[in-house]
Amino acid sequence: MTMKRLSLILAVLLLAVAAQAQLLWKVSGNGLGRPSYIFGTHHMAPATMIDQIKGMDEAISGCDIVVGEVEKDSLMSPEVQARMAQNMIAPLDSTLDKLLTPDDYRIVEKVFDKYFGAMGVKLSQMKSLKPSAISTQMQAMQALKYFPNFDATNLIDVAVQTRANDAGRPSVGLESVQEQIDLLFNSPLTEQATGLVEACKQDEFFQVQSAALVDAYMSQDLDKIQTVMTDATMGGSEEAMEALIYNRNRLWAAKLVEMMPERACLVCVGAGHLPGDQGLLQLLRERGFTVEPVQ
Repeated sequence: MTMKRLSLILAVLLLAVAAQAQLLWKVSGNGLGRPSYIFGTHHMAPATMIDQIKGMDEAISGCDIVVGEVEKDSLMSPEVQARMAQNMIAPLDSTLDKLLTPDDYRIVEKVFDKYFGAMGVKLSQMKSLKPSAISTQMQAMQALKYFPNFDATNLIDVAVQTRANDAGRPSVGLESVQEQIDLLFNSPLTEQATGLVEACKQDEFFQVQSAALVDAYMSQDLDKIQTVMTDATMGGSEEAMEALIYNRNRLWAAKLVEMMPERACLVCVGAGHLPGDQGLLQLLRERGFTVEPVQ
């Protein structure tokens, strides 16, 4: 799996045909007393976009519980933040200057300076971070370009849960924080390093693809998001999609099948998890539910 493919998927993730140019979907039938809803998020999109989603107020008021990839309060707790920071640090014998050859280090350093040089931050100051953590930091800087009003403290994933909480609806997560930490930062360091170098070598192309994902999301075009994510020119693999998207979709669908008959849910997950034959929408249809866009 390449870091470039990982970065793109997580961006839709760190993310339908023309008739499915929609981010909010209603799930009904198959014995449900009341419908549930599924909303596709972009993990770096501003919270203000919520007000552009037709039917979101009704989805929040009509649910009993909001279901995120991770429950927001557990994600923001000091203990979890400390654990995440710890998992971003490489062992002393595997810092970036030890993982990379001098030539590869210079390649990464050049791209890093492109994003952080104006801030006075040097790669040498960050070399103790795991390669995936460095990649994540560069993605955040890219978000400043694609989302001019980017605010890391007010993103759409957390904001939906907050609005539901304020309306008296509790929130839960489909995954534990540790599962997401492992996904982001605990793959083999040599693979992370190789992927980081590859992504930096093709940084300009990566920027174009990242912009395409943002454009697709802002136009609510799930099919276009899937097209970019599965583009063979991205150099990714079916193995990467299986680990990061498809397997998680199956696990989440199984959990939702158990949850929705008990309580009406508002499910908020990365938009890249929704479309396609192995997407969350289709998996729920195969289990007998009616899944349709909210108009």
